[in-house]
Amino acid sequence: MEDTSTCEVTELDQYRLIRQQIEHEDNLISQRLSWLLGSQSFLFTAFAISLNGPTQMRTKPYESTVNLLILVLPLVSILSAALIWLAVMAGMWTMTKLRRRYAASISAGLRNVVPPVQSTGGALVLGHFAPILLPGLFVVIWLLLMVRS
Repeated sequence: MEDTSTCEVTELDQYRLIRQQIEHEDNLISQRLSWLLGSQSFLFTAFAISLNGPTQMRTKPYESTVNLLILVLPLVSILSAALIWLAVMAGMWTMTKLRRRYAASISAGLRNVVPPVQSTGGALVLGHFAPILLPGLFVVIWLLLMVRS
């Protein structure tokens, strides 16, 4: 086991580590949005097929199954969007904590030499619109579909 009491991390190494972790969290958020869009497109297709399937599917013994699908698909969609939303928010929370750590531990001198660890200001806010709003948008759409059907 290595003795870490003598291990020193330079300020530049600390910058690199924080930046790498922010990049990792940002990639995870992108993956989660891909999961969201993939799952929602699949579930919308299944819902549309359930509503517009062949007339034979609206007769016994399939009628109860189709009706169950029309009820369950929106519930599964809402739940998956909510879970992905929570995962996205966790990633954003982690990036916020990393930016605070960066601000507290990296000197102004180094900040003037290296690029920022993440976009700032308006670019940061605008970049977070899609990850924050898309899951909620899907939840609202599914709730509307549930009320209408």
